[in-house]
Amino acid sequence: MKALSVRLFASFAALSLLPVVGCSSDQAGDDGAGKGGSGATGGGSQTGGSTSTGGSLGSSGNANGSGGTTGGAGGGTGASGGAMPDTGGSAAGAPSTGGSSAGASRGGAGAGVAGMTNGGAGGGVGATGGGAGASATGGTGTGGRPGTGGSGGAGRGGTGGASGGAAGSPATVDCSTAAGVITYPDLPGATASTLYTVTANSTPVFVEKMAKFSPEMQVHYANFSVATGCTATIAVTLSQSFSSYTLSPKSRNLTATKSGNTLTFTSGPNYLILQFDTKELLFVLIDDQEVNPPRVGDANVKSLADYMVDNTGGTLETTKIQSAITAASGATQNILYVPPGRYKTGELSMKSNMTLYLAGGAILDGSTKTSDYAAAGPAVESTTHGVLHFNNVSNASVLGRGVIDNNGSIIRGTSNDTPSFKINTLRVDGGSKIVIDGIIVRDPVFWGTLVYNSDQVTFKNYKVINRRPTTTTYNQEDGVDFDCSTNSGLTNGFIYSGDDSMSPKREQEGMMDTKNITYEKVVAYSNSAATKIGTKTFGNTIDGVTFKDIDIVKAGRAMVIDANDTAVITNTKWENIRIEAADSNLIDIEEDRAPDWRTAPNTSTVKDAYFTDVSCNVKSLINIHGLSSSINVNGVHFSNFTVQGKAITSQTDSDASWNINSYVSNITFQ
Repeated sequence: MKALSVRLFASFAALSLLPVVGCSSDQAGDDGAGKGGSGATGGGSQTGGSTSTGGSLGSSGNANGSGGTTGGAGGGTGASGGAMPDTGGSAAGAPSTGGSSAGASRGGAGAGVAGMTNGGAGGGVGATGGGAGASATGGTGTGGRPGTGGSGGAGRGGTGGASGGAAGSPATVDCSTAAGVITYPDLPGATASTLYTVTANSTPVFVEKMAKFSPEMQVHYANFSVATGCTATIAVTLSQSFSSYTLSPKSRNLTATKSGNTLTFTSGPNYLILQFDTKELLFVLIDDQEVNPPRVGDANVKSLADYMVDNTGGTLETTKIQSAITAASGATQNILYVPPGRYKTGELSMKSNMTLYLAGGAILDGSTKTSDYAAAGPAVESTTHGVLHFNNVSNASVLGRGVIDNNGSIIRGTSNDTPSFKINTLRVDGGSKIVIDGIIVRDPVFWGTLVYNSDQVTFKNYKVINRRPTTTTYNQEDGVDFDCSTNSGLTNGFIYSGDDSMSPKREQEGMMDTKNITYEKVVAYSNSAATKIGTKTFGNTIDGVTFKDIDIVKAGRAMVIDANDTAVITNTKWENIRIEAADSNLIDIEEDRAPDWRTAPNTSTVKDAYFTDVSCNVKSLINIHGLSSSINVNGVHFSNFTVQGKAITSQTDSDASWNINSYVSNITFQ
């Protein structure tokens, strides 16, 4: 219960976090892309070999001729994907070697077939150049779209030959075509929206309706990626007429065109919220292309399919999935690849020195029986469980574009009060060097994502879709909380939550004071606090919490410190914050409203809170209250703080609404 206010490690590069405008993109072979070859070297007089055909699992083409004196023909075409789901064709056949004159070699093309998640690999690498050989041209992957084929992509241009062939030009993706968009298989059993239809570059994107959130608002969402460096033209069509709309975050300054019941706009990677009249919300969650994602067949990858699990969601598979996770820990095949499918599971314990990869179209579907959650950790507000639980784990990652769902709406029913059995969707206890990148987490029983007693835990490209009440003020479903943790943060996130969106805190029984926590580039929508320290503020200090580049589309309170326990809360920064709506408070720093639902020492103080480059579209209350002459607020610093476009220059400025008591000192403006 709480106050009412309420990669694979280094080999995986960080994804781009900001939209990049462009019409085409040079990109490496990925999702059906291959490298082009170099210039040809001298060889015999044969021409290229014939094309080979893929087997049941997608074999590569392997017939290759060597080039003659005038430059051999290219190698065989790569095989089509096989019949098994989620298996693309293998790489194209090796190219021929060219002759001594200026012959060029060309890699073959990989092909995907219907039913594949990944298409065949792109063109093979061309042969190296001869003395005067021209550079090779990259082969083109022809993988189909996910669900009907792999994500095709162009091959990279060839490099110069060993004896001096000039380097080939990089291949490009036409960002305005389907090649600029990466979609994922539909989640099995998902409810398709009948209200919204979404396309990206005319490519259909599945829109799921979160019908189980009833009787609260049943939101809809679409998730896809764009090729690196690309933007896409997105069209949203309603099955009903509409007269007005809001496209948030407004700071993105996206220009939309309305034609009938269709809204069209262009965007790169972005997390967007659309409101049409008073209809149910639509989230358009656009990720950047994954960088070097693992694939089945890689030497360090093991597929969950090898464990003969039910991928329809019909059978509880906790034991088999746990066995696969445990086997990956520290193994040569330390990446566990979860292919598209629905996997019903109870509590899963992550292990050290491994990566769990959830492919797009894969969902870990939390059991609705509380008895299936047994791998308990330390208690935090009587919760000890998570669907995916890191307990004393280090050097581990969860990557991909898949989903983890807690089914909290079913477990807790329609109640918005504290549930009798609490489960986090994703939980880290006593962890270190943990990376969570790209996934969606949904529908928790209690706080959605909890990091406790941990160090160096990083979330990136992280999407949270919780059940948000419309019938009451909050429902205990926080977004992402760092509790008694250090040197951690969330970068590039989306949080739709029924309670606090981002709430670092410090439990009384925790082992560490919370320090150096950063939330950056986050879109937040909540009834309760969007960015908040507390309510638990035990220990000696909470130091160096930063909220940076945040869009608060809706919140009850936008920027909050609930200082009610023992810690000195210092060096808190809000930087580059944009607030579209705040129901009650723009700022709420308080020491005089101790919670009535627990015993609070009420000796916490606040020292030096900074509000820099903050813009508010609404004129809501700025409340700053100390408790006494010794339990006080010392240092609240405003720099480029605006309300409804007007600069706020003093604590008596009538363009803002103030409530400051006598136990507050050292308020400054720049």
